Amino acid sequence: MRTSRMEEMIMVLNQRSALRLFAVALAAAVWCVLPSTAQAREIRVAPTGSTSAIQTAVDEAAPGDTIVVSTGTYSGPTVSVKTNDLTITGSKAAVIDATGNTYGITVGTQLTFDPGPTCPPFGVSDFNISGLTVRNAEDTGIFLFGVDKFEVSGGAYLNNGEYGIFPRCSHDGLISKNSGGGGNDATIYVGVDNNTVVEKNRLVGGELGIELENTNNSVVRNNLLSDNTTGIFVIVLPNLPTSSTETALIEGNVVHKNNRPNPFPPVCQTPGTPPGCVEEFFDDLQLLPSGSGILNVGGHDVIIRGNVVVNNDTAGVGVVENPFGFGSSNDTVVTRNVIVQNGKSPDPRTKGSGDIVYLDNPANGSCVSGNVFKTSFFPFGTPPAC
Repeated sequence: MRTSRMEEMIMVLNQRSALRLFAVALAAAVWCVLPSTAQAREIRVAPTGSTSAIQTAVDEAAPGDTIVVSTGTYSGPTVSVKTNDLTITGSKAAVIDATGNTYGITVGTQLTFDPGPTCPPFGVSDFNISGLTVRNAEDTGIFLFGVDKFEVSGGAYLNNGEYGIFPRCSHDGLISKNSGGGGNDATIYVGVDNNTVVEKNRLVGGELGIELENTNNSVVRNNLLSDNTTGIFVIVLPNLPTSSTETALIEGNVVHKNNRPNPFPPVCQTPGTPPGCVEEFFDDLQLLPSGSGILNVGGHDVIIRGNVVVNNDTAGVGVVENPFGFGSSNDTVVTRNVIVQNGKSPDPRTKGSGDIVYLDNPANGSCVSGNVFKTSFFPFGTPPAC
């Protein structure tokens, strides 16, 4: 009996050993058959002075690679990114001077609506740029079109003709800890996008600090906006792939002294009024009064909460019916803000001034309460408390 039991145990152990050896051999065979995964590389760009060196690195890069741009000033052709999962990094002393170019950097395989107005399928995913200075582009510092998941952080976007950072038809983005200004439109322009966070940026001396245009599910928080024509601007415009701006949280921002003169001439209401006006209407920015802190012009479900808005000459926080046929700024919540010392020297093109200006139907689902303020302008009635 004992011998048979021992033989059985030996047989079981032999079977287990054979199975282990088979498993090891199988794993080794699979390891040999599977293709090896390429290691992500770090590609360094020497300070050649030409953007062609950056473009060469971009063209050579594979998904997962990081391009490190050395300190120096680079000029030449626009840098074009069409590779997925690519990171570009450098200090702010790595400068792309885009003088003479429409763009400093473009990200995407298509840069226009086609057929219009329709967003294309995503062409690039998982793009990151950290640091660098992009300046003097005729239109836009960095233009991201049709990008799924992106991050633009820690850079400087200065004196670009229209926009500093401009994602369009893009999704799941973070724009963080950048500085910039100097253009005649928005330094950060979130247009026709979804799920974009704009936080901890310092934006000074542009036409608009931050604009949300026909875009959904946005967060604008903890930014500093000063010396712009308008600090934060929410708008709905015609002839775009989406016909509304929906669901935005504007929270924790410091919006101070945005009194830069508007370079766009106003539209004449009567001949010669306001001063310097023109009869032709060619741009929505003509309607924008200088000295505006936070304006919502037709956005729906916009929460303006916990901001400090001071010393803006025309209006601290304004809620305005959209002038382009998109109706009221429905379901706007204005609560727990400090809104003081605004409206003391209003722009002639405004229709009202004060700390809080509400030029919309007070029965549109919006509410105003819990704010620290002194002056208000509610010509159509006081909106209800939140």
